[in-house]
Amino acid sequence: MDMSAYPEALRPPATLPPCAGLQPAFRQRFSGWHLGMGTPDTLAGLLRGLTMLGADDPGCRSAAMGMGLWGAQAHPLSPALGATIAPATLSAHPGLAALMTRLAAAPPLGDSDAEAVAAWHTLARGNDLPLILRFLAAVMRDRVKGLSWLRHCWQDLIFLNRPELAQAALDLIAWDAPAQPLKARLMAELAFHTRPADEALPLVAGLDPSLWGLWRACAGGELLLRLGESEKGRDALTMLWQAIPWHVNLTLKLHDLYAPTPLADEGRDETASVAVLLYSWNKADLLADTLESLAASHLGRAGVFVLDNGSTDRTPEVLDRARGLFGPQNGHAPLNVTTLPVNVGAPAARNWLLSLPEVRKTAWAAFLDDDVVLPPDWLTRLLDAAQGRRDVGAVGCRITSATPPHGLQSADYNLFPQPPRPVQPGELPSRVLVFDNCAGSPDTGLFTYVRPCLSVSGCCHLVSMAAVERAGGFDLRYTPSQFDDLDRDLRSALAGMPAVYAGTLAVRHVQHSSLAKAQTVRQTGHVMGNKLKLDTKYSDDELAALARDNARLLWDDLEAKHAALVGRLGNGA
Repeated sequence: MDMSAYPEALRPPATLPPCAGLQPAFRQRFSGWHLGMGTPDTLAGLLRGLTMLGADDPGCRSAAMGMGLWGAQAHPLSPALGATIAPATLSAHPGLAALMTRLAAAPPLGDSDAEAVAAWHTLARGNDLPLILRFLAAVMRDRVKGLSWLRHCWQDLIFLNRPELAQAALDLIAWDAPAQPLKARLMAELAFHTRPADEALPLVAGLDPSLWGLWRACAGGELLLRLGESEKGRDALTMLWQAIPWHVNLTLKLHDLYAPTPLADEGRDETASVAVLLYSWNKADLLADTLESLAASHLGRAGVFVLDNGSTDRTPEVLDRARGLFGPQNGHAPLNVTTLPVNVGAPAARNWLLSLPEVRKTAWAAFLDDDVVLPPDWLTRLLDAAQGRRDVGAVGCRITSATPPHGLQSADYNLFPQPPRPVQPGELPSRVLVFDNCAGSPDTGLFTYVRPCLSVSGCCHLVSMAAVERAGGFDLRYTPSQFDDLDRDLRSALAGMPAVYAGTLAVRHVQHSSLAKAQTVRQTGHVMGNKLKLDTKYSDDELAALARDNARLLWDDLEAKHAALVGRLGNGA
């Protein structure tokens, strides 16, 4: 591939008015601006507010135009976003305006489609390709609701990682003239997620820039980064940022491309200060794969401690064999195994590991789930994100699915800054309002940044032993699992030791969280019970302090990184 045309070939057309990336109204009038803008529903909520403020505030009006244009290009199938984009926003883009009008006219799926919707939900989680094709042929050919079905099925089709099925869905649609440009856009998105970067890049760059210039620059810049063309990718994203400097995720990502997290000094090995901790119950095959992945990573002098949490399957055999993967003969410390006669649940298992004398001597406990796939440098990158910071309670990373196209499972967690509202009679409280800023979306690259946060995923994270000393371990009331790591992060933040999200590191997670797997009434009841414990554990004053401090940390971080980019690249407004 000839790379000489990039990044200039990805430059978006200059159709937007100049706009300051940070404006007083953003912090004063939007309670959640700082949380992130990675999903269409979040953008839709912010866009509604910007549109209202834009009646009297020229800066907000310019930002609303940019956000509307970005939303139409980045999330064209989102009904929520489509309904909030003012027609004037697309006045300079007649083709895109016609497409959005056509999509708005597509009738939503309703009660009469409920049985078919349920059937698709089942099919999308199976592997019966002929039956999936028969279903797609039936619904996508519907001249009235074909586009509505495409909206409903598109993300599932991407996650199936069977490009031929997604291509079939696109070919089955009866594309009329206003909707026709959407087909090329979705084919480029499909390639972005399912094809090698060198094959996807020409499809992205070949899109009409007058229709898709902003998304084209974002997707193309990310593909260049994946190809190892760091400067070209950064420059493409710089051109995008100069057009939409208000985008929080893009600002954070671009700053880290210009000023990446410094690596530890060569020769300074901090791995001796880490104990790697795993616990497992009846997942022998997954545990075996995880231990192989762990042994193949750069552990340095870190100790590895595994707790068999009362398993009745082949777990003891797996652990016996795994001893040969560790030890001085393989450049590692020996594998330490503790076997319990019964399953004591996740919080107690974690506390048991933390109480081991060898672990208590370390500075960091690196907790891993027993079903993860680790990159070789996972541990050093987590340590790099924490270096020089004595106030860090935990360091986590981007968690994705284990199979391509590696959908996002979690990024950084933060609190909505609203105070807890009074509970009405007969109503269950919902007082710990955590913002899940990626919500199971495809991984577009917009979550590859480093910043402070309230909480991180527990399936791969460093926990500071100083924070454990100050705020305590894991609360046994959340046995057997759910919310115990979030609760520990909340207590750590209250003790002045919040978390850090190192999103430039991705760890693959084979199974979704137990929260997502709750299917029976009993499982759902357990999750709801633990959520009730979390919601009633903290006082109003504690939750208000957490939300206030969390928002201040995120805003301070965003403002500093935005200022650094303005100093380097100019404001553009």
